[in-house]
Amino acid sequence: MPSQPTLRPDNRLFVALDLPDGLRDLLAAVGAQVARDAGGRAVPAENMHLTVAFLGTVPVAAGPQLCERLVEALAGPAPRLRPGRPVARPSPRRAQLVAVELDDVDGVLADMAARVERVCGAVLSGYAADRRPFWPHVTVARFRRPGDVRRFPPIEHEHVFDITRASLYDSHITPGEPPRYEALKEVMLDGSFAERSPSHG
Repeated sequence: MPSQPTLRPDNRLFVALDLPDGLRDLLAAVGAQVARDAGGRAVPAENMHLTVAFLGTVPVAAGPQLCERLVEALAGPAPRLRPGRPVARPSPRRAQLVAVELDDVDGVLADMAARVERVCGAVLSGYAADRRPFWPHVTVARFRRPGDVRRFPPIEHEHVFDITRASLYDSHITPGEPPRYEALKEVMLDGSFAERSPSHG
């Protein structure tokens, strides 16, 4: 089994699905147009992912067991996703972000998210699962001040994208700059490990 990563003491971890290039390019184009039309900052394509669970700061000693159990949680049918509609949150008139919803074509993504949440609850003392319904989405633009976003570019809704990999990421935050995401453990969605990638996408 590949060696397990060593966590930083001030880590900020999350589990996410890695998106294929075609889907990232489509979503990046939406974010760029929102930024042009309404201001705000488009999310770089390399930073786009579908968050399955946000873990926050994880004790360094829990890292190896967490990685091992996540492989189990991510086993099962791989999701297939279709782009849905763009939405502004919390509202179109005072948007803090714009996201594109993703349709879980085969209905397996919510079950995967629930398995990941259960593993995190079992491994991490004090982990609080998100009690809101799982919302499959990718954030494409953010606003420093609330923006007015009531028009969205059209999106092709027919293409279905296969998701083949998920990762445990550490988020490195630098004030005034986009976050940098470091892939600590990559898992192919057939239940096997992938080699650690130098990419931070």
